[in-house]
Amino acid sequence: MGQRKLFITLMRAELEDSIEGLEQLSGRLKERLEKGEITNYVFNENGALLSREISGLKSLLPFVDAVKGADYPDVYVLAQHVGDALKKKAEEWEDPEAVGEIIARKIRKILKYILELPE
Repeated sequence: MGQRKLFITLMRAELEDSIEGLEQLSGRLKERLEKGEITNYVFNENGALLSREISGLKSLLPFVDAVKGADYPDVYVLAQHVGDALKKKAEEWEDPEAVGEIIARKIRKILKYILELPE
């Protein structure tokens, strides 16, 4: 599998993993409310933020699926384009700031992994 195709595959997997992690965190938040460890206010505020982050990441998946690696000369240009486009969409949709941070962190992680693979 070429670097560009691998990047797109891993980007989708990393976004899905982030969504799953946030959903688990949301579940843990509900458990804490039920145990009386947090107040309704804390649950509602944090739950709403997590929900917006999950929704924001889910809304980016179709864009990642539509990216064609062959349209870019190399994985660096592809990563830059995907990162810029996803962050721009997240800002346009007024997603929480964490969505952009998750995107940037995942792109760095994927590039590091791909560049360490033997050719």
